Amino acid sequence: MRLNDPLANQSVPRGIRSALSLVLAGTVLPHLAHLPLAIMAFGLAGLTWGLVAQYRSQCRPGRAQLTLLAIAGLALLVLTVPLSDGRLAGTSLLVMMLGLKQLESNNRRDHRIGILLGLVVVLTQFLFDQSLPLALYLFSLTALLLGLQVALSGVSPRLGEIARTTALLFFGGLPLAAALFLFFPRLDHPLWAISHGGVARTGVSGQMRLGQIGELARSEAVAFRVTFDGPPPPRAALYWRGPVLWRFDGRAWHRDDPKTPPAAVRTDPNARIHYRMTVEPSGRRWLFPLDLPMDLPPGVQIDADFQVRAPTVIEERQQLSFGSAIRYRLPGLSPRERRAGLALPEGFPQRVRALARDWRRRHPDDDAAVVRAALNHFHRQPFVYTLRPGRAEGDPTEDFLFRSRRGFCEYYASAFTLLMRAAGIPARIVTGYQGGTRNPLADHWVVRQSDAHAWAEVWLEDQGWTRVDPTAAVAPERIETAIDPVSSQQTDAVVFGSTDSAWLRRLARQGRWLLDALDQGWYLWVVGLDQKRQHDLLARLGLDRLGPYAEAVIVGVLFLLLGLTGWLMSRLPHASDHDPAARLWADYRRRLQKAGLAAPDWLGPRSLLQRARQRWPDQAATLDRITHEYLSQRYGPRPDPGRLRQLRRLIRRLRLPSDRHPDHPGSPPGR
Repeated sequence: MRLNDPLANQSVPRGIRSALSLVLAGTVLPHLAHLPLAIMAFGLAGLTWGLVAQYRSQCRPGRAQLTLLAIAGLALLVLTVPLSDGRLAGTSLLVMMLGLKQLESNNRRDHRIGILLGLVVVLTQFLFDQSLPLALYLFSLTALLLGLQVALSGVSPRLGEIARTTALLFFGGLPLAAALFLFFPRLDHPLWAISHGGVARTGVSGQMRLGQIGELARSEAVAFRVTFDGPPPPRAALYWRGPVLWRFDGRAWHRDDPKTPPAAVRTDPNARIHYRMTVEPSGRRWLFPLDLPMDLPPGVQIDADFQVRAPTVIEERQQLSFGSAIRYRLPGLSPRERRAGLALPEGFPQRVRALARDWRRRHPDDDAAVVRAALNHFHRQPFVYTLRPGRAEGDPTEDFLFRSRRGFCEYYASAFTLLMRAAGIPARIVTGYQGGTRNPLADHWVVRQSDAHAWAEVWLEDQGWTRVDPTAAVAPERIETAIDPVSSQQTDAVVFGSTDSAWLRRLARQGRWLLDALDQGWYLWVVGLDQKRQHDLLARLGLDRLGPYAEAVIVGVLFLLLGLTGWLMSRLPHASDHDPAARLWADYRRRLQKAGLAAPDWLGPRSLLQRARQRWPDQAATLDRITHEYLSQRYGPRPDPGRLRQLRRLIRRLRLPSDRHPDHPGSPPGR
């Protein structure tokens, strides 16, 4: 925005003002998810009021009203926003300022300030959300704001010329911006990794009540994505370990909180898997590495139950590297673990005890046979794997085993664990996720909340803690295929995979994978581009092979792009190229120069008038009138077509005697 802009005080066409109000409202709308409703209502009301005032001038508030509105806005800010949260308070203030600014905007200068405020509001969106869809939306808004800025500059009244200039500005600066983004030194953590606070808690938690996993399974939200460094293990081996639950109160399972680190584990060195996990915000500290986690990122904590937690609550998407052993043997059973692994709640049903004792009586010295008997019971009896188990009558375990026989994975894991304890076998529940779906376009695995799962671990003397998944005895397809959460809510039993093979469904699935791949790439190479990933990217470009010359190459590329950007900017049209008064003034200057008077571009209209009057005093009246008409049409509030035609006639009728020795810019006027 030029300080001495001749169009600054001119009024703005109604169409541009209306478009600007709508675009500015678009910059504010995404903040509905983050800012208090009162703040949003204030800002949007100001934008709406300003839009109405463009068509009904009597609705425009006066200075006193604007002052009262500003005071009310500040009071609203203090009452509804915690001022200790600078991100929230600052963004709220900007939204209210934007609404107030549109109320007082009368000329081009005011609307340009509104555009600048709108661009700042666009930037604030990234403080709350850095997703790819929002970024594309904000890029579109930025292009529209830039186009409105071009329209306000008076480059051209034609839409095509405005669009061409906007595209040249927008895309002309992208190469330099991309180079600065790529080469600018990065921090150890991503630029936008700001602690937001208040992230809703989602996903698997540290306790489990019957029906809780089933509720999670209705969600298709992504829990995390995994990229394996080598070939992935079979899907049946993809158990993502989370909280370990020991205590059952008759309705829900709870975990203990062991303070000791994990003991040494015997693993198969040929069965070690390394992978990178991109974790979505959950509002919790739980991490879900592949069972059994061995190699952990710095700062990540692990306890004796091999529960893994992040150092702080996960409020931002982040990528972590893990190593896991898919074949292992856990260490011995401590007295505390034995007591906890055999505990049963008070009032445990005798009918359930009798079933477990019957298995034990048939296999008095073979714990593994008791486990098989329980799994055979689930397999042979008419159990239904469903998201709609219904309401339990009496004790939930007894009701599930002998009456309803309906439930999701947590019902089977809970009943199996209690049966094992009643049979004298230490057992516990492990919650987390099972399986996932491979994205064929990006070669990573997507684990959703619908993959949430619960299984059991039993202590066998010759094997240690051993994973047993009773769900596999009832619905073995659950281990090999992801469930379809939408279809499963419409039927009695759980539906696995896609139920529709139509081409439209397949096309939608491919589109979904494409969006997922783009979203993951956006995070890895834009939002999450930290120092290490930047170094890896530059190494891929071959800069690491240049040694000490790498910095010189980077500086050279930046200067080259800077020059290219400057050249592109020089190709932009100027407002004077399309302003009729400016074109007439340029024609007037050429006539003066042709008559022998130096009329450089830098010479102002009044200075040029003084010089011309000294040269041709007999034409002073006409020269005065031409200058006056030009100033009124060029700098006035709105050009008048009739007076522009009069200015054109005055210039055409001007007759000046020529001089064989014209003045030069450095010579004194009127020799």
